Amino acid sequence: MNADTYYKTAIKEELSKRIENNSSYSLRAFAKALGIEASALSEILSNKRVPSYKMAQTIIRSLRLSPTDEEHFLASVAQTQRSRGLKKMSKKFRELKDPGTPARELSADLFRVISDWYHYAILEFTFVKGFRSSPQWIAKELGITVVEAKLAIERLKSLGLLTDENGKLSKTVGHFVTGDRHLTTPALKRRQKQILEKALYSLENDPIERRNMSAMTMAVDPKKIPQAKKMIDDFLNKLCSFLEEGEQKEVYEFGTFLVPLQKK
Repeated sequence: MNADTYYKTAIKEELSKRIENNSSYSLRAFAKALGIEASALSEILSNKRVPSYKMAQTIIRSLRLSPTDEEHFLASVAQTQRSRGLKKMSKKFRELKDPGTPARELSADLFRVISDWYHYAILEFTFVKGFRSSPQWIAKELGITVVEAKLAIERLKSLGLLTDENGKLSKTVGHFVTGDRHLTTPALKRRQKQILEKALYSLENDPIERRNMSAMTMAVDPKKIPQAKKMIDDFLNKLCSFLEEGEQKEVYEFGTFLVPLQKK
């Protein structure tokens, strides 16, 4: 990710956090919290406007960034102004030195791509017959907010997992898995929790013709668990290949679980 996008990334990530805490949180409310006009915020996020030095300082105070992040924020705004050849450029911006691209940008985006279920859903949605690339349509189909849909699309595009050609979104890679299957992270735990919540919702709201939930209680040899996990992975891949053949009309989530019932 280029350094000149850092300030937009910082703004978008803060907006995402607030939406996670309050799904009805609006862009207008966020603009008010930042101390700027809603129209100005919309233009900044859509790349139609570059903040002035004064506006950048106002936003920074509201975001409560660390001194290092403040430096990167201002430098990225200055770099964007230079690249666009803006005539009225603050002297303070001209004097800023580029500190380089901070390493945290990709990790922050990647964390959200891994942890929030709708990122994976959007990627698979691109294969569904009748798919529309409109964030409004995607939000309605997945039951998320339009802002969440827009931010998710931009994260996926910034990571190279999604492309936008002539207004049509397309997934760029096949199936992918996490790096080390023997380790877990807060991000992966978050995603698994969301999947289980989706399963509970389906149990209460979807007719049995549209869902299947199976479980089996057994006494096992713990030494066979690693081999069992490998068998589950193989089964998942075979089932995925089978279900994806033919006309793809809907996006489903499938999961299996194998957990101990004894507390040690």
